[in-house]
Amino acid sequence: MTKETHLAHVFAITSDSLFIERIYNEAMLHGRCRYLLIDDFDYSTTKEFLEKYGFSQEEIELTWKYFGGKPVYLVEAIKNKDRLKEFCEEQLRLRIVEIKSLLKELRELGHTIKIRNKEYEVDYNKIITALSLFKDRDSIPIDALDEITKRYLIRANILFSNPLKGIIKPQSQLDLLAVRSILKDIKS
Repeated sequence: MTKETHLAHVFAITSDSLFIERIYNEAMLHGRCRYLLIDDFDYSTTKEFLEKYGFSQEEIELTWKYFGGKPVYLVEAIKNKDRLKEFCEEQLRLRIVEIKSLLKELRELGHTIKIRNKEYEVDYNKIITALSLFKDRDSIPIDALDEITKRYLIRANILFSNPLKGIIKPQSQLDLLAVRSILKDIKS
């Protein structure tokens, strides 16, 4: 196969934005590929989806508040419709514990991250500062974080990098709520 005949198309499907960035750069695909972002549902799609499963407006609002339009969470919300509020609160508590554990490990044990075959130390204070940027915002410019901090938080599945829009945002609405809750605890 040659570039001239274009006999094949390859799709790399992942939610790992760093993996896509790596494939793009290592395969030198600039000008020869497209990003197709398959994002979470918007509010109207989420509402329509949940209405098909008998969700009331109040249940839709609760689900949206905790999970936004992330399909995997919407499916779980449907499965737990009979105890929706409890389920939403449990998921938030779980995500808070997961992120707090990650931060505690980073603070106490440290962490290194490998970028282009070189090890870099992750700075706990820079991670907290980065997360603090989401106190009042849902997204930040892609260049608002240094490369080590950005990669650590993306690899930890807390943040998501969207190169098409040039933004970084929490991986989900649940992550955003968890980060904001953790920030309140840190400030106290």
